[in-house]
Amino acid sequence: MPAAVPVHHQPGVLAPSPAAAGVAAYDVTARTRAELTATLRAVTSRGVTVAAGASLFDGRFGLRPPRRLTTMPKFAGDVLEEQWCHGDLLLQALADTPDQVDSQLADVPGLTLRWRINGHKLPEDRNAFGFKEGAGNPTTPQVWVGDDEPACYLGGTYQVVRLIRLATPTWDHKSTEDQERVFGRRKESGEELPEMLNSHVRRARPAEEKHKILRRGYPFATEPGHLFMCYQRDPETGFAAAQRRLVGEELEKYVLPFGGGYFFTLPGTDGTKDDYLGRAMVESS
Repeated sequence: MPAAVPVHHQPGVLAPSPAAAGVAAYDVTARTRAELTATLRAVTSRGVTVAAGASLFDGRFGLRPPRRLTTMPKFAGDVLEEQWCHGDLLLQALADTPDQVDSQLADVPGLTLRWRINGHKLPEDRNAFGFKEGAGNPTTPQVWVGDDEPACYLGGTYQVVRLIRLATPTWDHKSTEDQERVFGRRKESGEELPEMLNSHVRRARPAEEKHKILRRGYPFATEPGHLFMCYQRDPETGFAAAQRRLVGEELEKYVLPFGGGYFFTLPGTDGTKDDYLGRAMVESS
């Protein structure tokens, strides 16, 4: 029986959320597979988390796509702005300071910036609505894809990014009790309110543990907004299914999704100098 091939993950998926974050989507301007390889080597050296969008697999480089990677659709309540959506590659920088984020997301040959959002962590890991961020995340995330994907993608995960403007002045006029009823959690402790059957928390939760998503969020650095990211084995049974359950929820009055996309976070490297993010994807196609 042949030995199992080692599987590697990018550390930015499960890493704790530091004080600053930046997410930037790019159009690839590299023209050949060799130029794409040089670009992937360059971004690997930055220490960012790298994910591929569906448009990278349009035939330019002859790459075989992940099975479940599609372009993010428009959901109920979305007002999507094209200039803030999608991208060939997505780079996520997680750092202690905004300057470090800027350094990690500096210009890379072969890439043209499509959109970028910076975020920052609030005290006590609270979101812009004042509730604890990440409450309810699975204690043992099941995000890595299985062997029904091409072997070159084992160790990766599907990433969804949503850029959301928030009606914080209107929200701030609500009483704490009303806010807790909408969310389904205590604002101070994060404790779930099980009696709130129509709350955001209850409607978002899947019936099966295997469909839970791992969420990471940051308030925007410069305006009222929320950078939402999540990871899962399948965006259709994970994020998209949750979005459909949330149609008509009361929180819709206070959020306006305007951008983002679906991406596939590539497997990690083996730590050697010759390896780079996306190597198996490029060399197996």
